[in-house]
Amino acid sequence: MPKKKDLIDKLYRKPFPKNFTTRELDVLMSKCNCSKFQGGRGSGIGYVHNPTKRVIQFDGPHPGNELYKYMVEKVKHFIDEIGEKED
Repeated sequence: MPKKKDLIDKLYRKPFPKNFTTRELDVLMSKCNCSKFQGGRGSGIGYVHNPTKRVIQFDGPHPGNELYKYMVEKVKHFIDEIGEKED
């Protein structure tokens, strides 16, 4: 299983990673004290940061499982907000 630092490094890589998958996102979020929940519609995914109760939510990518650029940016912003980038 990848380490949190490795996933953070990949997420913040420039240019943005075109191969950051929903599976990697699940692992990263669990290492950032977040719990996954199903978002509103069928393909929606969301995470709640357990200590702060902050939430990130968006429609899952399809047909593939690689995050789109706007999703990567949203996740990076969320990680910065909850203070989980440094460990």
